[in-house]
Amino acid sequence: MSIEIRNITKRFGNFVALDNVSLDIPSGELVALLGPSGCGKTTLLRIIAGMESSDAGQVLFSGDDATHVHTRERKVGFVFQHYALFRHMSVFENVAFGLRVKPRGERPSEAEIRERVMKLLGLVQLDWLAERYPSQLSGGQRQRIALARALAVEPKVLLLDEPFGALDTQVRKELRRWLRRLHDEMHIASVFVTHDQEEALEVADRVVVMNKGHVEQIGTPDEVYTAPATPFVYSFLGNVNVFHNRLNGPWAEVQRGESESSTAFVRPHEIEILRASREHALSAKVLHVQAIGPLVRVELQHESEVIEVSLTRERHLELDLKSGESVWLLPRQVTVFKAPDAEPERWVPDWVI
Repeated sequence: MSIEIRNITKRFGNFVALDNVSLDIPSGELVALLGPSGCGKTTLLRIIAGMESSDAGQVLFSGDDATHVHTRERKVGFVFQHYALFRHMSVFENVAFGLRVKPRGERPSEAEIRERVMKLLGLVQLDWLAERYPSQLSGGQRQRIALARALAVEPKVLLLDEPFGALDTQVRKELRRWLRRLHDEMHIASVFVTHDQEEALEVADRVVVMNKGHVEQIGTPDEVYTAPATPFVYSFLGNVNVFHNRLNGPWAEVQRGESESSTAFVRPHEIEILRASREHALSAKVLHVQAIGPLVRVELQHESEVIEVSLTRERHLELDLKSGESVWLLPRQVTVFKAPDAEPERWVPDWVI
């Protein structure tokens, strides 16, 4: 089932949570709603689920208007951040709950319920825990049970609100890879809310970047990261060096004579550190060097600017940088926004070509 969001607006008093938001989600696609706290992503998810009503706009499922359809009738599976499992019920009964509360005419037989529940527990690889209780499970296991419960009623749409937010880093990584594989097997329209950029970029088919009730950009993970459409998307997705027309001299070409409001963005891995001076290179002093896994982060200062550069360990070993040393910097790629609402201009400096 496809999802169409048409001009949705939602206010809470004077606060505008969603402002004329439109979005299409084809059947079988896994979409991430990504943005900072308060951007409207969870409100949008709840409106899709029917848990929240909009002030204006429509929600359509496969072309049919579902705006005023009750949550029970939307055939939506919802997974919350904090599991919401029934503590007094076994794992089996938690998953079976949605089937047991169906109207008598729609309720499967006891044999069908058992077969479906055990099949789902096998799907989430926890059939061996059927008789245990939530308090006996790890956080990752509880979240998988919550997902199995949402799938038990055979939803046409799966919605997940920060599903891994309460879990530690390693478990999150394992579960998001697992969710991707599970989605490919189920192949239903799925929408998940997250503020974790890495999670959205790794799991989703498309990413919807939201900010202050607006959609800033929609695209594949590669598109939103490598070609951000707005300054906000550039700043929100990954680390970036931002230059508000304060650099002069060797990097004056970065500004290319733009107006005072123009802003240049250069990602840390797009800057080369040199030992010797070179035309167009910017002088800088090394402030701090820190190894983080396979990469090395270097903080440098040029006049009042602090610039971050990301190096591979191999390149760092070649340079052997020390705090207090003087070096030279060259950008390999620059993105310039003439104004916050202007189209970005991406270019490779002449000295790189």
